[in-house]
Amino acid sequence: MEKEEVFYPLKLVFCEKCKLVQLTFAVDPGLLFTDKFVYRTAFNNSLKAHFEGLVDFAVKKLNLGKGSFAVDIGSNDGTLLKNYLPYGIRILGVDPSVVADIANKEGVPTEKDFFNAGVAKKIAGLNGKADIVTGTNVFAHVRDLGSLMAGIREILKDDGVFLQESHYLLDMVEKLQYDEIYLEHLRYYSLESLINLFSMFGMDVFHAERVGTHGGSIMTMACLKGKRRIGDSVKKILDVEKKSGVSTENVLRSFSQRVFANGSDLRSLICKIKSEGRSIAAIGAPAKGNTILNFCKLDSRSIDYAAEKSDLKIGKFTPGMHIPVVSEEKLLRDQPEYALLLSWNIKEELVPKLRKLGYAGKIIIPNPNVEVI
Repeated sequence: MEKEEVFYPLKLVFCEKCKLVQLTFAVDPGLLFTDKFVYRTAFNNSLKAHFEGLVDFAVKKLNLGKGSFAVDIGSNDGTLLKNYLPYGIRILGVDPSVVADIANKEGVPTEKDFFNAGVAKKIAGLNGKADIVTGTNVFAHVRDLGSLMAGIREILKDDGVFLQESHYLLDMVEKLQYDEIYLEHLRYYSLESLINLFSMFGMDVFHAERVGTHGGSIMTMACLKGKRRIGDSVKKILDVEKKSGVSTENVLRSFSQRVFANGSDLRSLICKIKSEGRSIAAIGAPAKGNTILNFCKLDSRSIDYAAEKSDLKIGKFTPGMHIPVVSEEKLLRDQPEYALLLSWNIKEELVPKLRKLGYAGKIIIPNPNVEVI
């Protein structure tokens, strides 16, 4: 049965006062992150390795151990939380999506709900307060930021730490990562905007790092004001941001112009390939890929199919452009002459893997410059 397809505006704005870049429209999170949310962290090998290192770093820096309590917001299938178990640390995930059911089945205790002040109070009452709360690739997604921050304050011990990772505005601008702009990502943080935000809620950012996940992210640790010394890492990144001008109108307008030029280049290449009668598929069907497909108007006439390994996506169609999503086995069997790598941010992992599996066609990398390998 055909269903109505709903479209929402995707427009970025910049606040000169607090330096935050964000979307103008926020979709009901119940439509985005519940039964129709099918992303699984466990399928991303580079992210799995990163989470292992992140937990090891946090445990050592904060002196966590047996008896400590760790909570992960937007915990997905529990991949991050599992890394605490060898240290004897109690864990709990909070996630509203259907993937939370998978986590519970795999032995990762998960509260299937949106994290907010009420849920935090409930968790703290049942489990005690947390030594560390993490929110990786979720902090920029939450619509009700006030309730989220109140929940973090509610669930943290007085000397507890909130660790977040979000896609980094400076990487997005420098590497032309416009495909990171999609409806789940409401805010695009610089360190300056994060410091301003945490300060509004009585917290200090005391540690910051640029990390490689998702093509470039910003990791921060925050505590209640005055509880910890603000480290040199914070000033170093602020100095880089100031030098880059990333939180200025001129730099952001230049980014916009570069995005339109890149989109034109990609569409021209794919139109040329199709006009020559050559076959072309997409590798993967990530959420970020839909920004590229819709922005460049690449539909099922341009791309034959999108090859995926997630059973939760196979048999469906890409939103807006209606490209059929099929098993990765079809890509290897058909050997299309070209393949558009939509998860280009992990090309170092995926390209060797695809070659090893036997795909021999040419691979199109869309960003930051369109290239064929």
